[in-house]
Amino acid sequence: MSTFTSSQPPFPSSCAPNTDHLCLYDVSRQNGSYETENVAGYIPYVPGDPAIRLLSDDVHTHLSHHLETPLLDELYDKLWLLAKKSSRNIDPLHTQKVKGRSIIPTEDPRLHLTWHQDRIYIKPVPVFLLNHEFWTTYLLQLSTHKSPLGTSQESYQSTPFAFDGSIAVGFLRSYALLVPHRLDFMLAKEAHLIPDDVKDWLQWSKFISHFRHLPDESVARRYHYGQLRLSRLNWAVRIFRPQHRRSVWFYEISHWSITSFMSRAIVPFLFVFAGISLALSSMQVALSVPTDDPWFHGLGGSGLQDIGRAFWVFSIAVILGWVALWALLLCILIAILAWQVLWGLAREKQRRAGVPAA
Repeated sequence: MSTFTSSQPPFPSSCAPNTDHLCLYDVSRQNGSYETENVAGYIPYVPGDPAIRLLSDDVHTHLSHHLETPLLDELYDKLWLLAKKSSRNIDPLHTQKVKGRSIIPTEDPRLHLTWHQDRIYIKPVPVFLLNHEFWTTYLLQLSTHKSPLGTSQESYQSTPFAFDGSIAVGFLRSYALLVPHRLDFMLAKEAHLIPDDVKDWLQWSKFISHFRHLPDESVARRYHYGQLRLSRLNWAVRIFRPQHRRSVWFYEISHWSITSFMSRAIVPFLFVFAGISLALSSMQVALSVPTDDPWFHGLGGSGLQDIGRAFWVFSIAVILGWVALWALLLCILIAILAWQVLWGLAREKQRRAGVPAA
């Protein structure tokens, strides 16, 4: 996993939408206390989450729950077979609407930027990622943060805090592509993706612009990819069987109701059933036609034989057409899959050879 090693947050404190000051927990005392708990303007908890104390273990667990994607990290070396390996492959929110997709907020980071049919899942921006002081204390590998009383951060932490800040950088860079325009900002606010700490478009634009042009080397590997199709991730779980999977068959179950599942599954089954019924009916008509040499009968034959010949030819044509249709559908499916795999192989070969992608 890549590591964000900068000694400063990607944005200056003057652009931070959240300006809460952290009241760090002093673990050097026997009972533990907040050194500045009575100082006005300081909070003893993670910004936006009053239930999470500013202890290393608590904060690390909180960050892992909100940002880490171990399943996608495990599948990283195979994702190029399933998706375009481009961190810029993220449609702005207004484009998601143009494509007919509903924006579904989710707190599960592994669903962030995954889409399925007419909906896309997006994780809202946590408030703590808008706080400059939280970045310098918990998201940078080399922190020089000082407490309000001048004590260094290290005296507040019982163990070294090690959380990969590149995950947070990649997450916010994805938002730089999701919300690049004022209209996208309005849609994000409507979908509750951006906290109330961000007051208006100008404040958001100044903040997020610092993440827009960061290179892939500065972000976690998951964000080397953009949007991911949920149906393909389901197949990746079934084929590669990663250790972090929650289900043997699904990356994420997309239908929680039998009625919803059946309403979608019944359509292809009806199509198959109708095709088979048509073929069987045609076979029955062809077999019921008299077989006393209808093809080579003279022109003076009875009208009954002419009608039988026409029915027989039409029935055979229907059967051949049904076979041709299914062969065409199968060939199209195989061709699309082959094209996508070959395209992925070519891009991966270029990447390993150090050739910039077109």
